[in-house]
Amino acid sequence: DLDAELRERVEDVVLNRRPDAGERLIEIADRAKSAGKDDSARLAWRAGDVNARLTHALVHGITDFIVEDTEEAWQAIRATGGRPLHVIEGPLMAGMNVVGDLFGQGKMFLPQVVK
Repeated sequence: DLDAELRERVEDVVLNRRPDAGERLIEIADRAKSAGKDDSARLAWRAGDVNARLTHALVHGITDFIVEDTEEAWQAIRATGGRPLHVIEGPLMAGMNVVGDLFGQGKMFLPQVVK
């Protein structure tokens, strides 16, 4: 037997009952993936440099730290005389390029990219 919430979301996808059905199913999958991991393993990616953290967050749709990481990237760029636009053109664009590559390879699907 499937959990009632999971069954409903799978049926929403299969029967195309909601425009956000795929995204809602991915939310359950993300919760299930992270449920069995402890926080130290789940947050190990936070040990990397800010560019790696931003890329990881973009690829995995993690928004919990986006403000802090973007601000840290801006401070690093500003320290070298850069402008705010360089945050977008640099680490954020690099992360989106990874997302685009994964999408092109069929390893990510549109609801994940849009998230």
